[in-house]
Amino acid sequence: MSTLALPESPHGLNHQLVDELLAVPDHGSKIVVRAVGLTKVYRTASHETHALRGASLTVKRGEYIAIMGPSGSGKSTLFNLVGALSRPTSGKVYIDQVDIAQLDHDELAWLRCRKIGYIFQTYNLLRVMTCLENVMLPMAFAGLDSDTARDKAAWLLERVGLGHRILHKPTELSGGQQQRCAIARALANSPDIVLADEPTGNLDSRTGEEMIALLAQLQHDLGVTVISATHDHKMLQRADRILWIQDGLIVKDGKPADLELPGAH
Repeated sequence: MSTLALPESPHGLNHQLVDELLAVPDHGSKIVVRAVGLTKVYRTASHETHALRGASLTVKRGEYIAIMGPSGSGKSTLFNLVGALSRPTSGKVYIDQVDIAQLDHDELAWLRCRKIGYIFQTYNLLRVMTCLENVMLPMAFAGLDSDTARDKAAWLLERVGLGHRILHKPTELSGGQQQRCAIARALANSPDIVLADEPTGNLDSRTGEEMIALLAQLQHDLGVTVISATHDHKMLQRADRILWIQDGLIVKDGKPADLELPGAH
């Protein structure tokens, strides 16, 4: 996997940690994400909500993981902690063996830009930009020159089936096409990990199946690790492993064929 040029480091950046995070990944290491004893408590003046109660997990490099469970079980909270979008009340998250709690605001921004690609249920595309420009944007943040970014963005859009739509804006696309563009954007900086939050939630059943198949194909072809938080039981046909979360705890962890899950057929 090629290494992209980086802009000048922000003042005060912990260079040792950043060098560890942005190094070409050690593919001899099987574990890309490890979380230990994660808790998350949301507090108001009169109430505490325990979203996670001590969740632990490991994710191997190149796995396709589905985090599943009923509404309110803690799926999204776990997703946000693993994706460095939120900090736990207690516990640790390690990405490529680096404790992300040691990273400050700027270092976390570098991590999110270079190590992780994000896919959201609502696509989160910039409506004033074309597909090509949306996919180029993360590469601009990473310091890649515009010609190289344009070529790579065009290649990614072709790879996800949008080669004929690169100059269209999100308002000119169907929901499935917008999600394809969002997937291409998530891959812009060649991340080790792609996090997908309910990627089929706004799509019809057939288009949802296409998105799940596309993620599985990209995971296989590009070697990325995919972690998806989802209600969609069609994910059982594609995921290597299911983490079933309930009441803030991971209560089941295994291959789809080995688990009995509520609502699965």
